[in-house]
Formats: sequence, structure tokens, C-alpha cells
Amino acid sequence: MKIASHAPILQALNGARPPVCVAQNTTANPGDQVNLSGSSTLNSKQENARRFQLDGPARQALRVASPATPFLATVLFLSDLDGTWLSPNKENREALDVGVQQLKQEAAEQGVDLQFGYISARPLPRIHQEDLPEADWTVASNGGYVYDREAALGEGVPAQDWEAHKRTFGFNADRAFEVAHELLGDPKFSGLEVSSVGKVVNNPAADACKEIATLCIHNDSIQLAADEGPAQLQADAFEAPSQVEEFARQLTQRLQEEGARFEQSPVYPFHGKPYTMFDLACVDKGDAIEYLREKENLKHDHIIIAGDGGNDIAMMLNPEGEDDGRRAIVVGPNSSLRQAAQQVEKAIIQDAEQDCSLAVLDGLRQHVEEIIHQVTV
Repeated sequence: MKIASHAPILQALNGARPPVCVAQNTTANPGDQVNLSGSSTLNSKQENARRFQLDGPARQALRVASPATPFLATVLFLSDLDGTWLSPNKENREALDVGVQQLKQEAAEQGVDLQFGYISARPLPRIHQEDLPEADWTVASNGGYVYDREAALGEGVPAQDWEAHKRTFGFNADRAFEVAHELLGDPKFSGLEVSSVGKVVNNPAADACKEIATLCIHNDSIQLAADEGPAQLQADAFEAPSQVEEFARQLTQRLQEEGARFEQSPVYPFHGKPYTMFDLACVDKGDAIEYLREKENLKHDHIIIAGDGGNDIAMMLNPEGEDDGRRAIVVGPNSSLRQAAQQVEKAIIQDAEQDCSLAVLDGLRQHVEEIIHQVTV
């Protein structure tokens, strides 16, 4: 069972609060900044992003806002990467890259410090490989590591109070894999091919966080039940196979009997790889968001998350699994996530067929508009 609140941990560790990242103009030069009138020539990235700019009362207010307006509120936007921020369509992905930076600047002119970043299963080096806009926060390894802007761009030293918190749970990924391979001796699981995510992507850094174990099972090794079929293993129509769910359940039970405290994620597909996977972790994406909420003293409805998979459900809810008012953007067809989002009042559930990058940008625009209206009325 996870700790419901990280506040006592933060107080006990007396972790130093990093400086709040003040919104900056991350466009190349003043000539590249958004023109709300639409009268000037825009580059291709800006042309794709322009239709997602603020409109209505917020747009009119931006025309008269002073850059010196003091911040009235801080907002945190964190997005999953694969299947969420990262569209296979290059132009749409670029539209999101530019559009988020424009929204950050425009929100700052209205007194809203829009901090944005990424929250991914990837380790930090793999996040950097995507050439993403410089972020205020980066959460890597499904919540395993938290980096502020300076740390992510520098030597990659994660938040130390978060590191100390993880060590209190007694969970170790190496032990999880030992028990997993013991279970393969059971005839029910003997054919399963189980690997770590680091081995699947040929990157040992993906296995570096010992407080999180991501187990990947090759789809060809899964024994499907009589009422199951190969189509359900595809990312766009994924339904967890019963054999893998039972394997995850027994592994979780064995480790908990040994005294480890952790949680098991839903079973989910590996984007771009023929694997089905699940996580065992003493912390997850939701815990990392709760940590940042308390560290930065954020209002619940000033948190915006975007995701596309079952392991993103924890981001939408508080540590008790309840809707606490935070905002969500749901993209893609994952049925578990879409069903969970129905219980979140401030969730924007986009069309499952809509391009993920454009769906994220559109949802973010709607949330930011609403927050600007709230703080400026």
C-alpha cells in the first residue's frame, strides 16, 4: 500500500525547494513569436500550431496584457510521450512542440506561469533523443526519477528528496525478475519469454531505476485463451491477455509476501514493439505528480496531464484513487484509460482517431483558456 501523501516526507527530509521556473520565451527570436492577428508570414511549425491558439476572451486579453504582469497562478502540464506527445506525423508533432511554447508565453502575459514537461517510461537519455522543447520538469522511468530544468539539461542529477523517499519501500527490481523467472517453472507460464525493458530496447539505462521493474513479454510466447485472439495484442485494440494478467498477479503476490511495498500497473502494450508489458513499482507517474504538486504548492485544478495508456490512469487521480479536481487530456483508443477518465470531471477525452499531438495541443488550449479566465475574472 502506497503512502497517501508525500507532505510528511518532504517535511522530514527538509528538501530544498528549487526556484520556480519563470516562463521564458523559447522561440528563436521575436520575429518567430505568435501573431494573433494572423497577418504575418509564419514558418511551417507555426502555421500548423496557429489554429490551436487561445481565442475568445482570453485571446482578446492577450492583446493588451503587459509582459510585466505578476504571476497569479502556477500551472503544471505533464505529458506522456509515446502515443501522446509523439505523433507519427512529423508536422503534427512539430505543431505541438511550437504550440506549447507559444501557450507558455501567452499564459505568462496573463499572469499564469505555465510550467510544462514530460512524464515517460523512458530514461532521461531516451527522452533527450527526441529533440523536445526544453522543459521545466522531466519525469523519467514511469516516475522513478524527477528532474527540474537545470538538472535535465545538466548532469542529470534527480531530486534527492524523491530518491530518499523511494528507498523506504523495500522494493528491488532485481529481486522482482528473480521471482519472475522462478514462476516460469510453473507449467501455466513455462512458455513465456520475459525480458526487461532495457534488454528489449538494447539500452541498459532503461533498467537503471531499481525501484521500478518493467517486465516485457513477447507476444509470440503468450498462450491466448479460447475466447482471445492475436488482434487484442495490437496497441490500437489492446485487451490484456489472461495468461499475462495471471502471471502479473502471482508475481505481485509472491513479492508482497516477502514484505516489499509496491503496486502493479495495468497490463499494457509496448508501442512499436511486439511485447505486452506491466510495471511493478513502489512509485509511479501519479506519485511523481503528487510530489511535484506538494513541492510547488499547486492547486489541484492547476495540474494538467496527458496520456494514452493504462499506466497513465494514476496521473489522473490522487493517491487514494479519487478525482481531486486535476485536469486530464486523454488521447488514443485505450479502453481502460478512457473508462477511468469518465470519472474525472475535468478530463477532456479526445476522439480516439484524432492525431495524438494535435489532440494534446487542442486539449491543453482548452484547459489553459479556462484557467486564465478563472484567475483574471
